[in-house]
Amino acid sequence: MAGTHEDNIFFIGDFDDHLEQQVIVPLTQQVATQSERADGRIDLYINSIGGYGHLVMHMIMLVEAAKRQGVIVRTIVPNMAFSAGSMLAITGTPGERYIDRHADHLVHYGQIASFETTQEQVTRYRKYKERQFKHMLSHYVTYTDIPKEDLERNMADDAWFIPARDCIKWGLADKYTDKLDIYE
Repeated sequence: MAGTHEDNIFFIGDFDDHLEQQVIVPLTQQVATQSERADGRIDLYINSIGGYGHLVMHMIMLVEAAKRQGVIVRTIVPNMAFSAGSMLAITGTPGERYIDRHADHLVHYGQIASFETTQEQVTRYRKYKERQFKHMLSHYVTYTDIPKEDLERNMADDAWFIPARDCIKWGLADKYTDKLDIYE
């Protein structure tokens, strides 16, 4: 496949403003291109400390659209998939989610900046955070085998680093990168 799919490889670092133009727009185009091929595939190399939730949710939507159209989405974690990076990495095609033996995922709720000044704002913000926590919990329950009780207890900790061996055990990844053939 190398040489015939040059534009189907994306390197994802932090989920910040540059991601929209440099990754999301070309990824959107590649979903359409790869879905027309019998051997359509997109490789997402994720080496990220995380970032904006709205960007990762957009990318997850694109990954799901690609998978529905028969495109294989391989996620490859060479060192770290923290926060938003973890959320994206687990969304790859089952059986095609790779992690280096020395890599980690960080599964956590994260922080949202806010500046409430009234009791009503505090109440609204608390409800928003509760909805977001439930959404993230549901995401990990859907894509992994982490026991729900462990997720509920540890996600809020904000420092739940999961080593590669446990990522494989709990279904955050399927294989180690030494099983990855980049030329397949």
